[in-house]
Parts: sequence; C-alpha cells; structure tokens
Amino acid sequence: MKEPEIVPDKIRSRLDYRALIGIALLVVLFHVLINYIIGTDDADTIASIFSFFNPLVVASVGFIVAVRYRKSLVFGKSYTALAIGYLSIFFGEVTYMLYDIVYNIEPYPSIADVFFFIQYPLLLVHLILNIKFFAQKINKISKIWIIIMPIIILLGYSILSTTEDGIEIFEFDFYYGIVFIYFSALTLSFAVIGAMIFKEGAIGKAWVLLVIGILFNTMGDTWYYNLELFEAYDLVHPVNMFWYAGYWLVIYALIKLKQVV
Repeated sequence: MKEPEIVPDKIRSRLDYRALIGIALLVVLFHVLINYIIGTDDADTIASIFSFFNPLVVASVGFIVAVRYRKSLVFGKSYTALAIGYLSIFFGEVTYMLYDIVYNIEPYPSIADVFFFIQYPLLLVHLILNIKFFAQKINKISKIWIIIMPIIILLGYSILSTTEDGIEIFEFDFYYGIVFIYFSALTLSFAVIGAMIFKEGAIGKAWVLLVIGILFNTMGDTWYYNLELFEAYDLVHPVNMFWYAGYWLVIYALIKLKQVV
C-alpha cells in the first residue's frame, strides 16, 4: 500500500519486547489456569471478572491520556472517545456476566450487545480524528483498502460459518454477527492506515501496537460470532485469549503514547 502523507516529526521510540513476550505468556498462563487448574464454576466466574476488568483498565488509561491532552481539540476528543469506547465494552461484559452467571439467562443476543457495538463508532472517531489531523487526505489505494479489507474479513467469516455439508448458515445469528464483524474490520482498516501515516513519527510505535491490539480483537470477534452460530462458546474458550492480548496491547500502546509525546 502506498503511504499517505506523513506529518509527525521523526523521533526515536523504542519498544520493550520483553513486555510483548510478557503479554503473550500471561495470556497463555491465564488460559491454562482457568481451563486445567481451577474448577469449572470458579473458572467461569474468574474468567468473567477478568473479561470486564481488562477493558476497564484500558478505559482508565485512555482517560489518563485524554486528560493529558485536554487542551488539544483533536487529541483530547479522540482519546476521550477511545476511553469511552472501552468503557462501553466494560459495561457489555458486566451485563453479559449478569445474564449468564447471576440470572442464568442466555446472554446472546441481549442488551449486552448494545454496549459491545458502541465501541466501534467511538474507536472510529478516535482513529479518524487522528488521521485527519496528521494527513489532510489519504490516497486512492488507502480508500480502496478501507472498502476491501472488511469484505475480505466478512468472506472469511462466511467461509467459517458453514455446516459440515458446506451449506451456509443464513439465519438471524449469521446476519447479526456480520454487523459486528463488519464494524470491527472497518475499525481495523482505519487503524492500519493510521499506522502507515504515523510509522516514522513520534507515536509510530504506539500506533503499531494499537493496530496489533485491534487486529487481535477483530480476530476474536470473528471467531466469537462464528462460535455463537453453533452455540459453541463458553466463558473459558480459547477465543478469549485474542481479546485479552488485544486489550493488553492497547494498554501498552497508550502507555507508550504517554511516554513519547
């Protein structure tokens, strides 16, 4: 992909790869813990608490960054949007847990999905505000990328969502999942463009981390909605590892941003 115009000044910003290795190890260790060491009932409760704790931490760090940039019309608004987006995931996770564990009601679909969906427009606000600030316009290839990438991911979801006989699942859940996956993929496509714009700048490393975090979340979303088609999801499923890794990478990205700017 041809690079859009790059505006940020070039400065050094190093990544601590030990932190990345640590994130990977913690995700795997937690998954092993709740699946093979802790009892089933306790594992579901711990997994639920962990699931809403993670986006809450992301939201908290996001608000800290937003306060740092409160005098900036662009950054103050964009990081506030990002923080509220992850806060909405927190409310979604809490609502999901209440449905599933407390009231023993099927949590999908439910009002929890409203909170999960809110994250996408808010993250898009964050991404678009930053992209528009640093690049007055994006090239045609980038615009095509915004269209093509979600389509590719939706095709992948459709392929995964087939029965053993190869008959596609054209049911409510299939179309319901498509809405979430499309916006998740759209968010990822804008994040990739942002990384292309900022890769040589002060916030370049932070944006690469942000993109990888959103990528893991998109992979988790795609797998999750496929699992729901076949009622195969549970609270200790491996798909959770993608979301955990995504959250922690975004946290690291926000910390890096706070350090370098």
